Amino acid sequence: MSDRKFLTRCLQLANYARGNTSPNPLVGAVVVHKGRIIGEGYHHRAGEPHAEVMAIRSVKDPSLLPESTVYCSLEPCSHFGKTPPCSHLLVEHGVQRVVIGCLDPNPLVAGRGKAYLEQHGIQVDTYEAPEVFEALNKVFFTNFLKKRPYIALKWARSQDGYVDHVRESAKMLAASISGPIAVINTHRLRAEFDGILISAKTLVLDRPRLNLRHFGGKAPRPIIVGSSTLKIGPKELSTLDISPLIVTQEVIPGFDCIQADPRDVAHWLPKLIEHNVYSILVEGGPTLQSSFVRENLVDEYHEYVSTESLGKGIPAISIPANSTTMLGSDQYNKSIG
Repeated sequence: MSDRKFLTRCLQLANYARGNTSPNPLVGAVVVHKGRIIGEGYHHRAGEPHAEVMAIRSVKDPSLLPESTVYCSLEPCSHFGKTPPCSHLLVEHGVQRVVIGCLDPNPLVAGRGKAYLEQHGIQVDTYEAPEVFEALNKVFFTNFLKKRPYIALKWARSQDGYVDHVRESAKMLAASISGPIAVINTHRLRAEFDGILISAKTLVLDRPRLNLRHFGGKAPRPIIVGSSTLKIGPKELSTLDISPLIVTQEVIPGFDCIQADPRDVAHWLPKLIEHNVYSILVEGGPTLQSSFVRENLVDEYHEYVSTESLGKGIPAISIPANSTTMLGSDQYNKSIG
């Protein structure tokens, strides 16, 4: 029971840095001496000290460390990167026992941290239910195990299942479906992702800014998926607050582009990691979102449902019945304009 309690505290600490550590994982650590926490810390952002370092540094009486247990939400690293290996630090301080929430999927670690500790006489216990710790770093695990960014889809629909009127030009206003609470929650959600993806058609019709106007944090980088029939250039891209990454067959001078067939999602999606985009919120229309669903590339769904009906329009995507991914469905009392 005590292991579970202290590992839960590791989860709490790790979440303090949510949205700030990419491409690194969220990690929390606590140091416990005779049932009492004497040190704790978490990884704040990439390039800064890891959770174990922060926890060790916070201990006021280092002489207690050889009699203490260190709890970590993720396996301590065993390689030299931007910071020294945490497993070496624990050995240097004479820690006798380490409890970890789950193993690290990074091939540079992947059990090597645990092995290094055991080779130096430290007892290492792995929590019997690692799923919650793996879920904490769903993006990190997806990047290494699936070799692609983590993908979430987000849309708002009417009660009768439509996302918008049928529109042919930017002069036609979009249907107003999301209420103020949904808008705030959408911006909160955006803050958790490295990239926000829409189609060229959505860019032209809606002229979105794709920023964080209603929530604090780091805004995701816009990713625009080009079209063979719709040309975009500096004029269309001028509404964006951040320079976008564009997936296109024809490179647009002056912009960062991935030259690929926009329709071949499975081909160009892994390339986004090369541009430091490890997680993506797809806010484009149903056609673009359906391309991710067909390729079984969706990890998470977020749906906002109005209490009002639209009557006719563009249907929202259908979530596969056998989907094992997350689904967040929220009901908002919002009249449709």
